[in-house]
Amino acid sequence: MKRAALSALFLLLIPAGARCQELGRFEYAVKFVCGKAPGSVVAPGVYYTAINVHNPNEKRFAFRKKIAIALPSEKAGRVSKFFEAKLGPDEALEIDCPDILRHADSEGFLKGFVVIESDLALDVVAVYTTAGATERVGTFFMERVPARLR
Repeated sequence: MKRAALSALFLLLIPAGARCQELGRFEYAVKFVCGKAPGSVVAPGVYYTAINVHNPNEKRFAFRKKIAIALPSEKAGRVSKFFEAKLGPDEALEIDCPDILRHADSEGFLKGFVVIESDLALDVVAVYTTAGATERVGTFFMERVPARLR
C-alpha cells in the first residue's frame, strides 16, 4: 500500500512532459488556413500556413501526421490517412499549404488541423500569413503549438 502511494506521489512530482515522454504519446493539433478565400466564411484574400517541426532529440525517429478538414456550418470534414515523416537529431522540416492540400487530396481554399503524433517531444511552430488585394503580406503571426498527452 505504501509503495503504491509513493509511486502515485512520484508521478505527480514528475512534470507532465517528462511523463509523456516516458509513455511515448505526444500529439500536436495545428490549425491551418490555406488558399484563396472568396469571402463567404473568412475575409477575402489568400491565406498561408507553414508548420515548422524540429527534432530536439539526440536520435533519429519517425512521427506521423494527418489532415482533419473543418467545414463551414458546423460540419465535420474528411480525415486523411496518416503520413510518416522522419527527422534526425536537430533536423527540421516544414509542412506548408501545398503539402496540406496534397495530403488532403484537395485544392482551393481549405481549413482544418494538421495532427502530428510522436513518441518523442518535438518543437512545433505554426506561421500564418495572409495577402490581400495588394498581394503583399498583410498579416504575420507565429504560434508555438503545445504537446497534448495522449
